[in-house]
Amino acid sequence: MLRSIIPREQVFFDNFEKICALMTKAGQQLRTMLEKGGPYGEAAHRIKGLESEADELTHRSIETLHKTFVTPLDRQDILRLIVGLDDILDTTEAVSSLLELYNPRKTMQEARRLADLLVEGTEKVAVMVGLLRQLSKQSDRLRALAVDLNHLENEADQAYQQAIARLFQEENDPKELIKWKDILELIEAATDRCEDVGDIIEGIVLENA
Repeated sequence: MLRSIIPREQVFFDNFEKICALMTKAGQQLRTMLEKGGPYGEAAHRIKGLESEADELTHRSIETLHKTFVTPLDRQDILRLIVGLDDILDTTEAVSSLLELYNPRKTMQEARRLADLLVEGTEKVAVMVGLLRQLSKQSDRLRALAVDLNHLENEADQAYQQAIARLFQEENDPKELIKWKDILELIEAATDRCEDVGDIIEGIVLENA
């Protein structure tokens, strides 16, 4: 009986890691969008495809959670982690959709900086998720990565504030100002979602210490 259940537990880790791969790729493609500038349609469509793949994995994971008797982590922790990872990708996709919709004339350097921080955040989240398979052995490293994500989010907050300040000081076109204000807010929100997942994983570590 247990042998038939235990392999099924690994599906959660497999799905977490697959979502992380899609999440990291979406962040990288968003950064490329901001580096290259418009037109944004084709790249936004690719990121939407990644987000749709992640949605399917999310739904499949939740369905498996309801059907699995023995789970590798607390059920609520698994659900929070699934939703948290999906939120990162959803927010990244929302940025790409907004770029396509607004089609700003030029790219702000600060937006590229925020995208760099987002990519770094997704990469750290992916490492943390991969380490969950060896939770008891990797607890110290997981806590250190959670601290790194907190520092990264603080850096993103500062970059966002500097970007908004320059935007209001230098942008004379009200339409462009509104466009970039919305875009910057969403990129910063995506970095927030990375920190949220780091906090979830840190909580899992503490619960299992």
